[in-house]
Amino acid sequence: MQQKIYQQHQRRYLQLEYDQKTKQAMKQQLEVTEQLQVLKNNINPMEFELLNKHLERLKQQKKMEIKRTHNIKINKLSKGEIKLDTIDPKKVVHNISSRILNEDEESILAKGLQFCIENKIKDSLDFKTEIEQMAYNILKQLHKPEEKTLDTTLTECIHRAADQALKINKNKKIINVNKFELIALKQLMKDKTIVIMKADKGSSCVVMDKEWYKTKVKELLSTGTSFTKMNDKDERGILNTIEHVVKKMEGKLDYRLNELLKAKKLSQNDYDYIRCTGSRCSVMFCNPKVHKEGMPLRPIISTTNSYNYRLAKYLTRLLEGARSKPESYIKDSFSFARLIQQQKPNQNDMMMSLDVESLFTNVPVYEAIELATQIIMDKKKTDKKYTKLVMKDLKNLFELAVTNTPFRFYDQLYMQVDGVSMGSPLAPLLADVFMTHIEQQFQEYDQSNKIKLYLRYVDDTFIILNGKESDVEQLIEFVNQLHPKLRFTRELEKNYELPFLDVKVIKQRTKFETTVYKKKTHTGQLLHWQSCQAKKYKIGLIRTLTHRALNICSSKQLLDQQCELILKTLTINGYPINLVKRKINYTIDQHHRTNEKTNINKKVFIPLTYYGNETIIMSNKIKSMIESLFPTTQIIFGYKKGLTLAKLFTKNFKGKDPMETNVIYKLSCNKCEQVYIGQTKLNVTDRMKQHKDGLRKPDISRAADHMINNKDHVIDFSKPEIIGRDAHKKRREIKETFLSLQHQHAYNKISHELMIFSN
Repeated sequence: MQQKIYQQHQRRYLQLEYDQKTKQAMKQQLEVTEQLQVLKNNINPMEFELLNKHLERLKQQKKMEIKRTHNIKINKLSKGEIKLDTIDPKKVVHNISSRILNEDEESILAKGLQFCIENKIKDSLDFKTEIEQMAYNILKQLHKPEEKTLDTTLTECIHRAADQALKINKNKKIINVNKFELIALKQLMKDKTIVIMKADKGSSCVVMDKEWYKTKVKELLSTGTSFTKMNDKDERGILNTIEHVVKKMEGKLDYRLNELLKAKKLSQNDYDYIRCTGSRCSVMFCNPKVHKEGMPLRPIISTTNSYNYRLAKYLTRLLEGARSKPESYIKDSFSFARLIQQQKPNQNDMMMSLDVESLFTNVPVYEAIELATQIIMDKKKTDKKYTKLVMKDLKNLFELAVTNTPFRFYDQLYMQVDGVSMGSPLAPLLADVFMTHIEQQFQEYDQSNKIKLYLRYVDDTFIILNGKESDVEQLIEFVNQLHPKLRFTRELEKNYELPFLDVKVIKQRTKFETTVYKKKTHTGQLLHWQSCQAKKYKIGLIRTLTHRALNICSSKQLLDQQCELILKTLTINGYPINLVKRKINYTIDQHHRTNEKTNINKKVFIPLTYYGNETIIMSNKIKSMIESLFPTTQIIFGYKKGLTLAKLFTKNFKGKDPMETNVIYKLSCNKCEQVYIGQTKLNVTDRMKQHKDGLRKPDISRAADHMINNKDHVIDFSKPEIIGRDAHKKRREIKETFLSLQHQHAYNKISHELMIFSN
């Protein structure tokens, strides 16, 4: 029955397309007839006759060409030879494990680790929490602070739209992966002997044996002086568990922050922002460099939500605001291309690039801190209000942010004692500060007058040298003596071409041309058309790639070549060819046009997880209602990724975090049905200690008060039941409210008033 309905729809849409094409052809035929009549009236009959015969010949040639193309297609279709261009799985899936991947396993992994699987909403609590959070965000941005709920018309609209989305989602079928790929995915997830992760470059993925991966990472950690394994016990003989180490580092930082707050060197707002509670331990993982011999690993330490993460962000802002850009600074590929196009080559000009091997792990961290603090102090000399912190304070905070940082690899604790971790917000800036200091020493180079152009982007340097190859070797020898921890490698132009960042520079006689450069690691894998993500982001990708080509390519010929490449690349990622062509042409057409002004006074941004087209239907209804109530407001929905392949495999190469933080928990009584439901950012054991303290200090814990006020009623604080998780505070509060209302005997205080699902 379903097959019959599908075929009926196919025929209907084909008929609609045929009718549309017929109308277009008739319209064009009418235009041609009118133009021929104009020509007939303006030229002599003999010339018109010759023109008519020539046009007829062209028409017949085109007709034969189209007929020949269609016959080839029909023959291939009849033989079943038509295949869509797709990415070769062998190019994007690097299997170096002992497991042999079957065709379906390769097929699902070849879609890319950022591929989103269309899935059904199994837990309505998460969905309803998101809708309540959306209502809260709308309230904050559109209403006065004292108002606690939205307009009734709007809340009813949101409720109806959300209910409809849930119904559509419940009845839909998963169509962006087939059942064999889903089975293959489940088999890969069950296999705990392998790890599947992103390659260092090129959007491809790597499948490795877990034990081999662990061995390689441990070898890396034991080599050199950047990392050291932590002792089993600290200096006081206390066991160095992950929980103990994190609490110890939290206490160390908070003690210092309290001192600065009391001394009025840190504002209350800055203190509240930096202060850490319920932080997690940084975690190391490594991305394999599949493009290099021996497949070395790039270490990455994820510091998100660690004890010093916000301190690093605070210092990043402070340092960024204090420093001026060096003369060699380039913002991005676009600015680099513009600068190069302005240069005029001379006869002996040579292009070369320099790269620093493993810059982040080789940055001498204490030297970088010294340079960074001096920059901030220099700024303070000209602007005394810039910061109240003095040199000693700054050094101490920088050291707390980036030195002796503990992290775990699976369940083993290590410490980074030198270099800056690639996952720290401060890492790129400190590396750039240090490289700026290094390049200032170029003034001592006795052949510096031969350097015609010097541009740098962090550790990548582009140079135009007016000289010979011997001058290049002399320059390399000089830069490799600038610091014992830095080693520079160089690349010389070949056939008058040199890649830098994602720009290929082409040296010609009178000018430099630029075009987009694809690295050897480029696999052609982009956001897949079938990925369960909003269509506007896929259209946005076409525009982004076209904008990049427009801003980098220095001639129409090079631009046309790039547009062809964009078309080919997106086609193998499943994009409809005609759509890509239209959007490329539209983007080029709009490139030089000025945007028209609108009467929009306010833009409201609302994040929402994308589940499928039902999300678009729901958000469009909400958008229409809000914009009708607030005519000068523009609502912009930002659609977050749902379930990506990467999320399914992360735990297998990062290990499980032993700390229970950001949870919603339930405490039951041994004598009655009453329960306490709470939420906490803290490690749940710390929260339980706070409840226990309530037994000695009444009125600080409702759970403890229940035991105090009811004889023989006991709550076991050592065994809280975890009933929910969420890293976002407001979402935890909303979930706590939902779960409390679901339980008839919950006596905890409600921390969030529901607006949409209050009944």
